[in-house]
Formats: sequence, structure tokens, C-alpha cells
Amino acid sequence: MFAKDMGMNTIPTSHPDAENFLPRQLEPTRVFDLVLCDGQVLRTHKRLEYRENREARWLSTTQFAIGLKHLRVGGTMIILLHKLDSYKTANLVHKFQEFSKVQLFKPTSGHTRKSSFYMVASNVQSQQPAALDAIEQWKQKWKVATFGTDEGYPELLRDDLNGVNVLLEKFGPDLVQMGKGVWQTQADALAKAPFIRNHGDTALAENSSHNS
Repeated sequence: MFAKDMGMNTIPTSHPDAENFLPRQLEPTRVFDLVLCDGQVLRTHKRLEYRENREARWLSTTQFAIGLKHLRVGGTMIILLHKLDSYKTANLVHKFQEFSKVQLFKPTSGHTRKSSFYMVASNVQSQQPAALDAIEQWKQKWKVATFGTDEGYPELLRDDLNGVNVLLEKFGPDLVQMGKGVWQTQADALAKAPFIRNHGDTALAENSSHNS
């Protein structure tokens, strides 16, 4: 609920969470060498009904905007992401490439069968125009997710998809190269997963019984 840090100075009194928004938590001049963005929406997290479909966008834009804004020039951001082949994730990776060196890592334990992985953005030029523009975009999306109407919020999601073809043309081949290690690790883990092996054994047994 970092309203002040996200550039929102006045909160509508009619907002259902009006009393829960916080004053500024980080002074504008405070910077860090390393920023971790791994917060996730939990099923057990209690929240008002209006936030059900917006919480993930709310959380991610807050982390990215505040994290990048308070990152020292040349610093590092480590971000937990999911589904590299989704437009939202691929676009984020491409955006960070404009002002940092990006590498993708998938741990060999804990995350192997899931779509999750880590993006490590090093030597981040957090004061470049591309970085500053990204911060403002995230703040605007946060405002729509937080204060927008039920009609306005879906419009934001549709706008996000407008650049799919452009992204594929500009970044598609690079994305495939960058993601090979992530996808291979997941594929290897899934091939060894008990539920895959058991399914294969069952199918083999059924085929054998039909052929005998």
C-alpha cells in the first residue's frame, strides 16, 4: 500500500482501502546496490473482493517501480518471474535489456518443474531515459489497478497486448536463445517427474494388453 512512494499524494476517501495506504516509506535519495523482487500473491492472503483480479498486477508494478527507482546506477536487480513465453514476462525482460545486462537462471531444485525462473539484471543504468520511462509506466499501471473502474482495468490489460507482434519481431529470436536453459531445465525435470513416468507406464501397460 505504498501510495506516496508510487506518486499518489491524495487518496479518494471513497476507496475501500483508503485507511490502509501508507505515507512515504523511502526517501527519494535513498538508493541500494541490490534489489530483490520476489513477492507473490498467496491464496491464503486475505484481501477485499475488488483486489482479487488486480493483486498480482498491483504487487508486481509496486516492486518494479520502487525497486528500480531506488537502485544505485550500476546496481543489480533479481526478479522472480513465471512463464517466459508469456507476453507480459517477455516484454519485461526486453524492457530491462534496454538499460541493463540481463541473464536468466532457473534453479535446479525447487523450481525445476514449474515455470518460475529468475531474471538477473546487472549494471542497471537506473537513470537512463528508458529506465525512468519504465518506472512511470509501472506507476500508471499501478494507479489503474488500484483506483481504476471495473471497465478501465480490463482496458489496461488489452493495451498491454497491443505490442505483441512488435515484440516478437524485435526480440523473438533473442528470447528463444535466452530461454533455452530455462526451458531445458524444466523439460528435463518434467520428463523425470513421477506423474509423467506413471502415466507412461500405464499407457504402455494398456497398449501391451490390447496387443496380446
